[in-house]
Amino acid sequence: MRFSGWPDAAFDILLKLEGEPTRDQLKAHRADLERHVRGPMQLLCDDLNADREFGTFYLGGLTDRPAMWQRQTATAWISRRVRITISLDVDGLAVEGGSANAAGDQVPVFRRMVAADASGAELAGIVEDLDRDGFELVGPTLQRVPSGYHADHARADLLRRRSVFARKCLDTDPHQAAAAGAIVTALRPLHALTTWCIDHVSTTGWEHP
Repeated sequence: MRFSGWPDAAFDILLKLEGEPTRDQLKAHRADLERHVRGPMQLLCDDLNADREFGTFYLGGLTDRPAMWQRQTATAWISRRVRITISLDVDGLAVEGGSANAAGDQVPVFRRMVAADASGAELAGIVEDLDRDGFELVGPTLQRVPSGYHADHARADLLRRRSVFARKCLDTDPHQAAAAGAIVTALRPLHALTTWCIDHVSTTGWEHP
């Protein structure tokens, strides 16, 4: 294992990038960002990829959007619109995963699978387990259950969603090498969710937004 946590300088740089930095400000801090923030993130990716437990993680690129500098991510795309992501920003570490930004043809499939007895009950159990592990479902929800489904359906809260995507902020200290172990432990509960998405919702192809 080569990853040994992030130095204090990493958070100094992220703090300097808060707000709406100009292109010149971004450029001025790029070398330090690459060294102190993205460098350790790449080492973490390399260590995780060596084990191949979660797929292959790739470090997110940098664009002209300040948000891409302020929140550094490493993502493993598992199937069509199904991913696991590790992120670091001024608030600390977080892990998230599931089906994010579902494609239009995936949404009705997702809702049929939620409504179905076996697959729906399986997902409800996975969501309950994630909740116990400190995850929360993120993403927009409809105010009402979509047409075609009963308003009092046992899984109405899931039917109001377009997909399922869970996120957890980690309490571990990102400065420590032990952060790698905490990240791996936190990622494992997401495996059941991504597997459900692959088994019941993903269609052919590897499209991601």
